[in-house]
Amino acid sequence: MNTLMKRRTFLKMSAAALAATAVAGSFKNADAEEWKDQIGKSGSQPNPGDEEAKIVRSVCLMCHGGCGIQAKVVNGELVRLTGNPYHPNTYDYIAKNEIAEESDLDAGPNGKDVGSLCPKGQSGIFALYSPFRLQHPMKRVGPRGSGKWKVISWEQAIKEISQGGKLFQDVPGEESREVEGLSQILNNDQPIGAEDSAFMDEAPMEGWGPKRNQFVWAHGRNEQTPLTPRFVLNAAGVPHMLNH
Repeated sequence: MNTLMKRRTFLKMSAAALAATAVAGSFKNADAEEWKDQIGKSGSQPNPGDEEAKIVRSVCLMCHGGCGIQAKVVNGELVRLTGNPYHPNTYDYIAKNEIAEESDLDAGPNGKDVGSLCPKGQSGIFALYSPFRLQHPMKRVGPRGSGKWKVISWEQAIKEISQGGKLFQDVPGEESREVEGLSQILNNDQPIGAEDSAFMDEAPMEGWGPKRNQFVWAHGRNEQTPLTPRFVLNAAGVPHMLNH
């Protein structure tokens, strides 16, 4: 029975292969030339139509590659992501000058010069419109680990993070807990003492520095690496930036 099943499977696969070969053969000659005319130099096929589409060029942050992307927006909705043909990571072009200009390539909404973009980059459209994407600040409204949160405004989040206070007085056990805000922490130039650290014996001769040094920026995948030091190091004056 196993031999018969394998034979049947082989026959089915052979028939499918013959059919595929016949279809492929139909694309030779004129059809193949027409197909070549429709694709750009990079081998990507542009999406036809949508004359009213708006092209927005940016940088992909789906990984650390930083490739250029070309976003196609129709009626305010992102409908397609491709590679930016003016970006060296996503297009192999020969420009008239050292820097490519608009006139060097046919890169409009229906243009033939479309840059390449990997599947991870193209999935950025799903990350944008994911129903699980957080678009507002979330504040804990239950005990730690309870998984209870509520949406708050950006104004409230910025105020509470910067000014602190009794932020969890509605949470059982935290009614009187005072939370320091960034304004108190980052404006405190008093030296770190024994009341702040149990490791004073390990400190260098000059100590651990001002109390502002207790602020630490810890992140996982930080795709805003050029922006982070502007806030942590330059604005806050703290050198502690840790990643995973």
